[in-house]
Amino acid sequence: MDLLRAKVEDATMNGANMGDLENLIAESVKELVRPMLRHGAQLIADRQPMLCPECKSPLLIEEHARERTVNTLFGPVVVSRSYGYCTKCRKRHYPADHALGLQERSTASPRLQEISSLAVLRTPAGRAPDDVRRMTGLDITSSTLHREARRQGDRALRLRDADVALSENLEGIKELSERSRVPKQPFTMVIEIDAWNIRERDCWGETEELVKKGLEIPSRWHWVYTGTVFRLDQRGKTQTGRPFITERGYAATRQGVEALEKQLYAEALQRGLLKAESVLVLADGAIWIWNLADNRFRQATQRVDIWHVSERIWAVANELHGSETPEARQWAQQRIAWLKRREDGALDVIGDLRQIRDNLEGLSAKQCETLDQQIGYFDRHKNRMDYKNGKALDQPLGSGAMESTCAQYQCRFKRTGQFWSLEGDEAFLALQTLHWNGRWNKLFPHDKIKQSE
Repeated sequence: MDLLRAKVEDATMNGANMGDLENLIAESVKELVRPMLRHGAQLIADRQPMLCPECKSPLLIEEHARERTVNTLFGPVVVSRSYGYCTKCRKRHYPADHALGLQERSTASPRLQEISSLAVLRTPAGRAPDDVRRMTGLDITSSTLHREARRQGDRALRLRDADVALSENLEGIKELSERSRVPKQPFTMVIEIDAWNIRERDCWGETEELVKKGLEIPSRWHWVYTGTVFRLDQRGKTQTGRPFITERGYAATRQGVEALEKQLYAEALQRGLLKAESVLVLADGAIWIWNLADNRFRQATQRVDIWHVSERIWAVANELHGSETPEARQWAQQRIAWLKRREDGALDVIGDLRQIRDNLEGLSAKQCETLDQQIGYFDRHKNRMDYKNGKALDQPLGSGAMESTCAQYQCRFKRTGQFWSLEGDEAFLALQTLHWNGRWNKLFPHDKIKQSE
């Protein structure tokens, strides 16, 4: 400490500001505490019984005191540990590595694993090293950050898939449901579903060759199917009237609609699905969404987002009365009001559109086509347009929470120049979702922030 004090005093005499002092002290403290970290890690390693971490069977000890160098917040630390062979699992294990939270073939400590994951979830790995260096004083290459984050993404995938597997049998469903913390009073669960596009490196660099061969160029854009789950009582407003949701669950996958269905069901169970008095599924008019709802949330009330419906009405208004004219505005607003205020507002709108369509005189072919399309849309979804009762129950009429969810994912996964592989985007989607779902400590038990289930 005397040496550190002398360094600080010398720095102050040479024009250092407080930031300089912070950097100086941080670096000096690392050197002071690294022996303590090594001592504590070695104590943990020495106290581990030589049992298989998977089946708890005794290991056949093969070697004592094999050293491993681990990069930590305070610099490299060397830990000595034993390893043995499990005759049941037929695997070689280092029990100390498991206890210390070290990953196979990784040189990063648990805190460096976490820092790498968080850094890459917020910005591309190529840009992250500078931020990490400024925030922590650590010089970590972009390749190391990406590799460690991807490793945690693969772990997040395994955790996600384990929950999905539980949701496929009665005992597992019970286990997932018991994780939920819900109020004693009756509540409504809201489930919103949508999809957005992600760009992948399909046949990267082969476009010109494919064109020469007359082959079809594969699309670079692919759907990420996404859902969010929350209780109605978890909605609120700020003092300025801005709406917010205090807590909710997420699901997102590139593996298709069926995969989303399973993941969303597992997440809904952990949010209290089986304890909900009622369930509302809210989305746009995509058929795949309602098929999913019918398959997995059969007893739920279904509602089409009022904003998507309003767009349909505006499409007719602009076609009949001219784009954005006062007449179009009055016509559209009146029929949107019918939907919100009338018991059978959807039927009234359908009847009005059919009456206009039947009056063929003066209608152009384009106007007839627009009317036919929207009459079909309203007829398919009329039972999902009970907005008056929804408003009376203080339920959401629009899927703003879902739009926000898609936007949040896209902020990271859909940046300019950003490309993914199927394996990479699925791993990072799982990692991001685990974080937002408040289960970060399942990857990093040292994280003591209050988690949600």
